[in-house]
Amino acid sequence: SLLAAAGNVSATKEKDAPIKGLPAYAQDKPLILPAVVEKKLPNGLTLWLIERPGLPLISMYLAVRGGSASDPENLRGVSDILSSTISAGTRKRTSRQIAEELQALGADISVGIGKDISYIGIDGLSSGTGQLLEILADTARHASFPEDEVKLAIENELQTIIANKSQPSYDLSQVFYTELFGKHPYAFVNPDPKVVARVTPKDLLAVYQQRFRPDQGILVMVGNLPTDKMAGLAEKHFGDWKSSGKKLAAIPPAPATTRQQFLVVDRPKSVQSTIYVGRPMPAAGNPDEFSLKVANTIFGGAFGSRLTQNIREEKGYTYSPHASVSDWAKGGIFSISASVRNDVTAATLTEIFYELDRLATTLPEDEELTRAQRYLKGSFLLSNETSSALASTLTGYWIDGKTPADLARYVPGIEKVRKQDVREMGRKYFASRKQAVAISGDAKAIMESLSLFGDIRLAKP
Repeated sequence: SLLAAAGNVSATKEKDAPIKGLPAYAQDKPLILPAVVEKKLPNGLTLWLIERPGLPLISMYLAVRGGSASDPENLRGVSDILSSTISAGTRKRTSRQIAEELQALGADISVGIGKDISYIGIDGLSSGTGQLLEILADTARHASFPEDEVKLAIENELQTIIANKSQPSYDLSQVFYTELFGKHPYAFVNPDPKVVARVTPKDLLAVYQQRFRPDQGILVMVGNLPTDKMAGLAEKHFGDWKSSGKKLAAIPPAPATTRQQFLVVDRPKSVQSTIYVGRPMPAAGNPDEFSLKVANTIFGGAFGSRLTQNIREEKGYTYSPHASVSDWAKGGIFSISASVRNDVTAATLTEIFYELDRLATTLPEDEELTRAQRYLKGSFLLSNETSSALASTLTGYWIDGKTPADLARYVPGIEKVRKQDVREMGRKYFASRKQAVAISGDAKAIMESLSLFGDIRLAKP
C-alpha cells in the first residue's frame, strides 16, 4: 500500500489542530515507493512494471504519444470517435467477443484520449494476465474499426454534441480556450458536427496506425505477479510489434501568457451567467509545480478555499465555484469557473479579482498553508492506493516526461512550500491583470454592469 506507515503513528503536539477542542493531527504517513522495474524492448516499447502482492489483481495500461492535439487539421474531433471504436473489434475479434472474453476473465477494458495521450487499459484478475495481455495487444495492434461500429459511434457523438450545446459551458469553453491558446492545438475543445459526420473507418485506421506504434509507447503493469513474468509476457505479446510509416509530428510549446480580455458569449434570456477566468500556464514538470498546487488550493482548489468562502459562504453568489491548475506535456491552464445570477455577475467578478490580487500581495495564514498541504498530500496518497490508479498515474508521468521516481518527490515537494512561495505564485501567475475573462449570459442583462471593467467584447464560438 502507498499509505504504509513507518512504525507507530501517534498524535503530534502541533498547535494547528483542525478545530479547537479536537485532537491535533496525527503524523503524516510516508509514501513507500514501490519498486519499479524499467525496461525497453528492442522495438522501442518502454515497460514500467510493479509487483504488488496481496489482492489477486492486475492493471495494465498501453499508452502512446498523440491525443486530441494531434488530430489532423481537417479532422479535428476524430479522437472522440477513435476512443469509442478502438475496442470495437479487431482482425480476429468482434466487440462482443472482446466483451465476453473479458467478462469471463473478471476484467474490463477502458480507452481514453487526452490532449497528448491515447491509451487502452485493462483491469482484471492476475490469474488471467497472459490472456488479458493478449487481448490488450490485439486491441493495440490490430483494431479494425468495423463500419457498423464506426457509424454507431458517430451517431452517438453527434447526439452528445447536441446535448452539450444546450449547456452554457459548451460555447463558452471554446471561446475561452481560443482566447488563451490561439491557433495552438490545445485551443481545440468542441468537435465540428460536420467533421464528425464524415469520419470514415479509413480515417480512423490512419490516425490509429500513426499513434499506436512501439517506439512512441509505454506498457505499465501493476499487480500481483512477479515482474520477470510480466516482462516475459510483454515480450511475448509485443516483442514482434513493428513501427511503420511516418512518425507522429511533435506538438509545439503552447503559449505561456495571455492579454487581459473581457469576452461575453450572448445567451439570450439566460437567468444566470457562467464565468470563466484564467490564463495559460507552464507545462508539466515545471519548477513551480508544487508551489502552484498549494497556492491554487488556498485560492480556490478545495471546498474550504478563499474563493469558496467569499462568493459562496459569505456572499451567496454561487453554489460551487472552483479553480484548477492543469498541466500537459506542452503547456497548461489556470481556470476559475462560477455560475451566478445575472444581477451579481459584475460583483462576482470583482470578488474573484480581489481574491486573485490578495493572493499576490499578502502571505497566507499558517493554518491555511498547513490545511492546503495536508489536503494535497492526503489526496495524492489516497488517489494512488489501487493498482489501477497507480498504473494510470505512472502512464501520465511518462507522457509528461517524468519518471517513476517522481512519485516519491510529490509529498516532500508539497511539504517544502512556504508562505513566501505562495505569495510569489500569486504575483507570477494569479494577479488579476494577467487573466482573461469569458462570460456566457444574457448580454442585454449583464453588459452594462460589466462596463466598469473596461472594454467588453461580444464573442462568437
